Amino acid sequence: MKKKLLSLLLALCLVMALVPMTAFAEGTSVDNWDGTADISWYTDHETDTEYRFTTAEQLAGLAQLVNDKTASVSFEGKTIYLDNDLDLSGCQWTPIGNGSNFGRYFAGTFDGQYHKITNLHHHSTGDELIRNGLFGVVSDGGTLKNLLVIDADIASNDGSLLAGILADWVDGGTVENCYTSGKIENNVGDKMVGGLIGQCTGSTQVKGCGSDATVISTESDEDHVDTVGGLIGQWENSADSSSITDCWFGGSVSCNNIYSAVGGILGANFENFSGNKPGVIIKNCIVATKNITGAEPGNITWITAVVKTHVTDCIWPDTPPDGVTLDEEKYPDNKGNYLAVAKLVVDWDAGTASADPTFDQSSCGTAVSNFTSADVLAGLQTNAGAGVEWVAGIGHPTFVWDDNNIPADYTKVDAAIAKANALNKDNYKDFSAVETAVKAVVRDKNITEQSEVDAMAKAIEDAISALEKKPASTKPGTSDKSPQTGDTSNLALWIALLFVSGGAAIGTTVVSRKKKYNR
Repeated sequence: MKKKLLSLLLALCLVMALVPMTAFAEGTSVDNWDGTADISWYTDHETDTEYRFTTAEQLAGLAQLVNDKTASVSFEGKTIYLDNDLDLSGCQWTPIGNGSNFGRYFAGTFDGQYHKITNLHHHSTGDELIRNGLFGVVSDGGTLKNLLVIDADIASNDGSLLAGILADWVDGGTVENCYTSGKIENNVGDKMVGGLIGQCTGSTQVKGCGSDATVISTESDEDHVDTVGGLIGQWENSADSSSITDCWFGGSVSCNNIYSAVGGILGANFENFSGNKPGVIIKNCIVATKNITGAEPGNITWITAVVKTHVTDCIWPDTPPDGVTLDEEKYPDNKGNYLAVAKLVVDWDAGTASADPTFDQSSCGTAVSNFTSADVLAGLQTNAGAGVEWVAGIGHPTFVWDDNNIPADYTKVDAAIAKANALNKDNYKDFSAVETAVKAVVRDKNITEQSEVDAMAKAIEDAISALEKKPASTKPGTSDKSPQTGDTSNLALWIALLFVSGGAAIGTTVVSRKKKYNR
């Protein structure tokens, strides 16, 4: 009975040690949205140049002010700071800037200060033009920076042409140090869809951004074709400064249309019909996933398909996804893999584009098999732009500010496991608690979950400390039998022998002490 009780207590301690401490935390700095909008922070403060948000209602109020059809406020020249994590609670979100680049767009600076906005939800249907992302339209110098949008859920099945998690459309703006995850899906076609931004135009610059988003395009009709990108769906009307630099994509993309352009970083940069635009610069970006598939593998690029190529120092997988075959007869220029970069030859009259078979994509970067190698990280660090710091991440390099993708320290866990492995389980009465604690270790936790990782190490150490060794084996020819139940004479003899042997031991101690001190 005592053994069973001890085992139960040890198991309970193990379970409690593995429960995330955050489950018991009080006063966490996350504000949950109730679905309403608050504009009191702006009323009577119209001339202020800075605003600080701590609630989701204030964020919804920003959308209300920008989207006002009679008195839209663009916030040009103003900065909004997010001082708190926000949970949008899965309520239907109205994007900030539901107009176009002519009006009802955001033109200020939104600095998230690396806070998280979670559970963004927007589902739309019908023919009406609707914006879908956290921001709808950012234009005229608008800036989004230092912001993480986590676990978004967007289904863009309306009449709009653009859909992205962070923003649908950025025109002449800047997006830097931003991250997205979750899902964005289009089932009706005719859209530019991206895990970060749907479409970029003009002098927009995107730098130091990453995404683990799931991007889905299901429409297969050839008359309703999407352009799909892991980060950005499409880029049009570029300027000399148009650029995507120091970015990564680690999510997934799937597309059911054989005519769609699909890219890991950028779906495509077709430019305008005159073809006189400079094209977008893509530098030092990495696609660290093979989860990019489409109905036509020949239309998939790891990085992008562009009319004018300015792609350098990029990194992509050296083999296609499992189950995808690009045979030499059908795809003679692919060499068994997706193209990293396709240089497009466009027939604007016919409305078609094809890859230039003479283009040498080796000038664009390197194909690799191991995204966690030191060489990959060193290359990104060497070519990084000003203000960007690449570090080792979970599965691939990321940015120094990206706590979600920087691994926790497993040093204590590894030491505890090594200590457990050094023990001979046969020497202990019950080794199962140690084995259970070791099996309970979960890898790939990030640094925000360090307390959980440390708890795993402690659980192993506690289980080791609670081990009881088996009794030493008896000598040959002796008996280790206890008196049988009900044999009172044997029991009395056994107890008597214990007292005698105990007395002998005590006597020996006393005698030895006398010998020691009576020399």
